Formats: sequence, C-alpha cells, structure tokens
Amino acid sequence: MKIRFHFWIIAVLSLSITSCAAQGQGEVVSTSMPTLAAADERELTSVWPALLQVTPLPYASPLPSSDNTALDGTYAKFDPNPPQWWACLRCADYRPAGGNWRLQFDRGVMRIYYEVTGWHSLASYQVMGNRLYLFNDPYCKEATGEYVWELVDGNLNVNVVNDPCSFGLRGKNLSEFSWTACAADDNEPRGCTDPVPVTVSELVLPNGLTVTVHKADVRLDDTKTPDKIINANGTDTSLPESVHVSYSDESMLYGVNRVLWQENDWIEMTFGEPFTSVGVQFRGSYVIGWARVLFDGQEIWRGDTAEIWSELKVHGGYIEITGFGPEEHTLRAERLDVDSRPVMVAFFGLSK
Repeated sequence: MKIRFHFWIIAVLSLSITSCAAQGQGEVVSTSMPTLAAADERELTSVWPALLQVTPLPYASPLPSSDNTALDGTYAKFDPNPPQWWACLRCADYRPAGGNWRLQFDRGVMRIYYEVTGWHSLASYQVMGNRLYLFNDPYCKEATGEYVWELVDGNLNVNVVNDPCSFGLRGKNLSEFSWTACAADDNEPRGCTDPVPVTVSELVLPNGLTVTVHKADVRLDDTKTPDKIINANGTDTSLPESVHVSYSDESMLYGVNRVLWQENDWIEMTFGEPFTSVGVQFRGSYVIGWARVLFDGQEIWRGDTAEIWSELKVHGGYIEITGFGPEEHTLRAERLDVDSRPVMVAFFGLSK
C-alpha cells in the first residue's frame, strides 16, 4: 500500500511560549526564607496540554484514518547525553539532546515534546504492519519518514529506514534510544507527565545569618559587585590560598561557567579568610532550572533559578550570605531534580 501525496495551500498554525520579566532588585531575609511557589514565566508546563489540542494540517498528504493502531500510546525517554542549556532563535529541529522527551501516537497524530526547552512538534502517521510512516510535519512539510517499529515489554523501538526530515535529525532522535510506555503507576518512566508544581517550605537560617537574593547579575552594578569574582569553571589559578573550588565529576565546563545537569550535580567553594560576604551567581537563558544553596552543609535557599530575575533574555540571580564568623566556611550550589532542566553557575563572589 502506498501513501499518495497532494499539495495544499494552507495557513501555518504555530504554538508559542511567552515569557515575562521578573521584578525587583533584591529581597533580604534575616531569619527565614519565605515560601516560594514555582512560577510559570515560561509556561513550559502548559505546552503539552496545548499540543494535545492541535492536529496536523494536510501539507502534502491527506490526513490518515483516526482509527486506533497497535502503536497508539504515550511514551517517554530520558536522553543521558548533555542537555541543551542555551536558548537560540533557530536551533536545529529534532536535534537530540539530554533530558526528558515525550512521544505520543494517538489515532493518526504523532506529538513530541522536549521538556528542557519546551520544543515540540506534531505530524500525521500511518501504521502498516511493522512499518511506520510520518508525514505532514510542519518542520518538513513535504517529507515522509519510514521506520520499522516494535513494542516489546513496554519498550518501543523505532528504527529509521529513511527519513530526510530536518537533515535526518528526526530519524536520529526517534531511533537513538528506546521509548518506554507511560503506565500511570509507580513504575512510570520520567518525562511521562509534567513536573508537579513545587512549593518551597520555609527554611530557618542559623543565628545571625542573612540571605539576600539579588534579582540581577551583580557584576552589572558597581555597588553590588563582589571584591573577588571566582569563576565557576574551576580553572582560576590566581585564587587566594584559603579559597578552593570543587565540583561533581559529571558537571560540565562551559566557558567561565559550570553546568550542573545530572541529578544532584554540585559545585562548592571553601574559603577561610575573614570575608564578610559570600555569594553564588546563577545565570543563563530561560532553560536553567531548579537548584538549592547550602552554607556549611545547611540549606539556606532553593528555587527555580530562571524565575529569580530576567532581563534581555538573561535569567538568574545572586544568592548572597552575610553574618557569619571568620572561621572556614563552605558555600555549595546543587541542582535539584525537579525536572530535567540544567543549572548554570557563573561564579562565586567574596567581599571583605
């Protein structure tokens, strides 16, 4: 059986993710951290429900039958490769990247979603025995992809036969790793559902300690710039003798920054000179996610780093600690596994 192609003149329907700027310049906490609710500035959690309401347009082939197939269902995979931790105006569509991916086949409509950036697409599909055909994809309107598929013990394997879509990236993405069926139980794989909104409970600080959340990159304000900037890449050879930076083996070097992308990835700075202020700067695009900050092993802040502040498409903030004694201390930033977004740490700051 062959798929016949017909060309249509149509209007393109697009989904968009809006973002809005954060507010304020800083908030001071003297005794405890306030309750922080996960915000929806980028509305990533609304992408999938919106995608479920959209169906493909017959760009180059008629829409297929809406009957159920043996392939129908929702699947997820966790790509263990490094995630995409930057935003770009025109990234390659279907580009494989680390993090959670979701894939659905539903009565002739395929939908795919990448949790880290919110990228998504849809297409028509047709199943003929063990062959899967994809078409009417807005990213490759006239291309048809052919695959061999099998579903074994809840794992969907899709092997590309020929798919020119997005310079072959669609085929590579779909076939690189197995997809696990979403089962709606305790064994459901990561990525099957949107992350549950997180509420940060009140954190009690040690006596005398003050935490200030600067909603900015403090290097852009001379009145707030620390005396000493310690880049998070860990390659600075001019550190004071009492200052030492260490990090988890899985964290990644990115310029002067360090990307925390595996579960519980961390970076920390130990210092012993009589400094009066220390802090850590989170900075990146909207892609960066949840982290927590610990001082001498005690959690003093947690939140979505992208939601602290944003300006000109730069997100993040500086978490500053004061009120500690002259003995040796350790400041540590850890990625929280709320979703699969990475965290980017730009630098530590020290002031006397």
